[in-house]
Amino acid sequence: MAKKKVFQISNALTEGLEETVTAAHNYNGELRVEIIPLKKIELDPENPRDLILSFEDLHHGLDKEDKDYSRKSEEKSSLLSLANSIHEQGIINPIVVYKFGDKYRLVAGERRTLASILAKKTDIQAKILDKKPNDLKISLLQWMENVERKDLSLWERLKNLEKIISSFLKCDNEGIATVMPVELSRLLGCSLPHAMNYCAVLKADNQVKELIRSNKIKNLEKAALLSTIKSNELKISAIEACLNGATLKKLKSLSSQDKFKKKFAIKTMNPRTQGRQASLVNLGSTKKINVARIIVDSVLKNEKLLHLNQYFSDLNWTDYNAINHAFRQLLKTLEQIEA
Repeated sequence: MAKKKVFQISNALTEGLEETVTAAHNYNGELRVEIIPLKKIELDPENPRDLILSFEDLHHGLDKEDKDYSRKSEEKSSLLSLANSIHEQGIINPIVVYKFGDKYRLVAGERRTLASILAKKTDIQAKILDKKPNDLKISLLQWMENVERKDLSLWERLKNLEKIISSFLKCDNEGIATVMPVELSRLLGCSLPHAMNYCAVLKADNQVKELIRSNKIKNLEKAALLSTIKSNELKISAIEACLNGATLKKLKSLSSQDKFKKKFAIKTMNPRTQGRQASLVNLGSTKKINVARIIVDSVLKNEKLLHLNQYFSDLNWTDYNAINHAFRQLLKTLEQIEA
């Protein structure tokens, strides 16, 4: 299997991308805003779509004999709220198109266009490019158009993000190339922790990605945590907890167990070879008295050690000094037994 490539974007290229995003955001003379007829808008056949509902389906009505009738009906229903808003208030954020002959091909705003047809509008406000933008600019424009959509799923965001990275890096068939979180943060204009979460989920295994695709995992931070757990056993437990509504705090607790296991494994595989060899076992300390009681109770359950109850029968469990003294006596006695 070919080794997966990891790409890093140079400062010059990152700055170039930032300029592209800024230009797309400010429209910097590249885009002019006009009112155009809806009947002159067509989909770009080279751009992938998330919906299968077509303009013709809304203009002429759905065909019950269509094999995709059920899905198209669901998609149409999902547009009703937006259509009502457009009917009452019009388009708040114009769509983006580019000139293609005497038509306009859609770059961003497919749902708004479909909802406008559903709202019986005849025209729509659009930002018009004179020519088709390259794949990278299309991806960036679509990201900026979609990122604030409340109904945009985590899966849709990830697919948009993959398109941006793939368009820029000209990724080959080995899979989506990755960028460093700090570079992604600068590219998208998001915080570094947010970019780190995106990077983690982009590298998630198929199990986690499938749960995101099916909308069973909707939260980016939770998905990122699940993506970083290496222990298969812990990951299964964490996924089950997530699907049952576990909080982010609970998932972080499970994730910390994975980190502890990895840290312990590293120490076991790589024992310290330099310096003085350890000659005693340090049992550590705790501020929680209940922890001490659990240890003591566990020791005293051994039938051979029942006589050691004498050190703890009248012990004041609220007095740290008394507990420490009794514990030292317990260790001393155990050492004499094992000598």
